[in-house]
Amino acid sequence: MTKTDDPRRTELRHTDGSTSPLLMVESAVPDRTRPAVLVLPGIAVGARYYLPLARALAAAGVDVAITELRGQGESTHRIGRGGGAAGYHESAAEDVPLALDAMQRELGARRVVLLGHSMGAQIGVYHLARRDPRVAGLVAVAAQSPFYRGYPRRVGRRLRAGSILLPAIGSLAGHVPGRFFGASGRIPADRISDWSRLAARGSMQPARADLDYREGLTRVTVPALAVVIADDPLAPESAARGLLAMLPAARTSLELEPEPLGHNTWARTPAQVVARVLAWMDREVALSPSGDDDEAAGA
Repeated sequence: MTKTDDPRRTELRHTDGSTSPLLMVESAVPDRTRPAVLVLPGIAVGARYYLPLARALAAAGVDVAITELRGQGESTHRIGRGGGAAGYHESAAEDVPLALDAMQRELGARRVVLLGHSMGAQIGVYHLARRDPRVAGLVAVAAQSPFYRGYPRRVGRRLRAGSILLPAIGSLAGHVPGRFFGASGRIPADRISDWSRLAARGSMQPARADLDYREGLTRVTVPALAVVIADDPLAPESAARGLLAMLPAARTSLELEPEPLGHNTWARTPAQVVARVLAWMDREVALSPSGDDDEAAGA
C-alpha cells in the first residue's frame, strides 16, 4: 500500500479518559507551499467516512489528518449520564489542540487549515476564537450556522422548535438520538445543548467556557472559505453566510458548488470540492517556495 492508501492511526487521549483515533494520510510527494489539513467531521459522522477526501488532498501534495469527535465513530467517550463533558468548548479548547499537537509530532511544525463539515465547521469557528497560531485558515463545506432565522421559514420553525425540544430530550436521556439529524447512533447531550443555543440565538457562549468566545470571534483575521453544495437543505447559502458572519474581521469568501453532491456524500466523491479547496489555499494561505513554515506555525 502507498501512504495515501493506508492511513496512519494515532490514539488521542482526552481529559475525560476517553480515546479517539487521529487518522493521518500523508502525501507521497508533499507540496510544502501548502499547509496541512485537519478534517473536523460533521455530527454523528465517523472519521473514516472522510478517507476519500483525505486521499484526494494527499494526491495533490497536502498532508491530512482526520480527527474523531468525542462520542462519534470509534471514540470511546461514554455518552449519557456519568460521562465526561462533550460540548463545543471541550472540542474547540481540548480536542482540536490535541489533534494539532499530534500532527506536529508526526509532521513537524506546520501551518494547518481546519476543514470542517457541517457541525465540524462550527467547532472549527469556535477554535479560531482561541487564536491558535498554528491555524492558518478555515474551510467550511456543507456547513452552516444553525440559527433558525438563516433558513427558509418552514425549516426555520423546525429548527426553533428543535432548539427547545432537543435539549429537553438530552437532559432526560443523557443523549439525543442521531435520527433527529438524519444520522445513526447517539449524540452527547452537551453538544446538543450548545447547538441549541446557537440555533436559537445565532451566537452563544458555550457551557464551561474559559474565555469569551463571542468577543474572541470578533478578533479572528485568518481567512475562511464556505463551500455551499447545490440542493443541500441542511446547509443552504443563507445559513453558510450566517456561519461566515460569525467572523466579522476575517477575510471570508463563499463558493457555490453547482453539482448536487449531497450534504454528506460530497466527502465520498470529493473531486470538485478538493479543487476549490486547493485553489483557495493557493490564493489565501500558501507559502512561497522559499517560505519558512516553522516560523509561520509559531514554532
